[in-house]
Amino acid sequence: VAEHFKQIIRCPVCLKDLEEPMQLKCGYVCCLQCLNALQKEPDGEGLLCHFCSVVSQKNDIKPKYKLRAQVSIIKELEPKLKSILTTNPKIRKFQVDMTLDVDTANNYLIISEDLRSFRSRDFSQNRKEQAERFHIALCVLGAPCFTFGRHYWEVDVGTSEVWDVGICKESVNRQGKIVLSSEHGFLTVGCGKGKVFALHRVGIFPDVGMRSISFYNVSDGCHIYTFNKISVSEPWRPIFAHKRGTQEDQTFLSICSVINPASASAPIYSGESE
Repeated sequence: VAEHFKQIIRCPVCLKDLEEPMQLKCGYVCCLQCLNALQKEPDGEGLLCHFCSVVSQKNDIKPKYKLRAQVSIIKELEPKLKSILTTNPKIRKFQVDMTLDVDTANNYLIISEDLRSFRSRDFSQNRKEQAERFHIALCVLGAPCFTFGRHYWEVDVGTSEVWDVGICKESVNRQGKIVLSSEHGFLTVGCGKGKVFALHRVGIFPDVGMRSISFYNVSDGCHIYTFNKISVSEPWRPIFAHKRGTQEDQTFLSICSVINPASASAPIYSGESE
């Protein structure tokens, strides 16, 4: 988002913030001083923009007063915007000591012995039937569940090509094919096959009191997305989904270790391990 605003106020000629923006006949905008860098029409005084063949005569070139005002506002708000859209290190004090709930895991998911990592495989695991297990969707829930308060955890998705992480309502359907959408009780971010997503570690921060959940790119601290006005009518569960993009894809999704174990809340978990 911050980069989007920077692109709006950046001059395409000098690549700096616009100073006294001027608009050509075709709509091209640059700094007043950068008009001198534009190519002139052959045998004339008109100017050519860098992207089209429309000629702008002197009377065609107009100052963009509203854009000049917007540039000033964006430059003033930029520090605050960066602060809002980056991870606050203090949220780590809400980090949860989380594990995977094997009783909910799809049988094509392999769960590690420490209950913190998993991946999908082509053969089914021999686990007992459970009503709470995902039967077709390659998903597994985490523990604990949340009914109030602030909670934070990080997930290492490695180089996996297909994944989703986030939270879901306790009552979500776990039978048949499932769409991971907010309409069906799932609040997640993820990556689909064929998409390029330079993200290897995701920070997840549900704030039940504020009725929101935010996602962050842990590598650079950038904000990814926030769901607002989430329901508080029932408990929420951490959810993880994974599907191998290729036969060679052996990447695990892993819940990252607690950074400050003394401040982490203990998981509420009851289930079997492999």
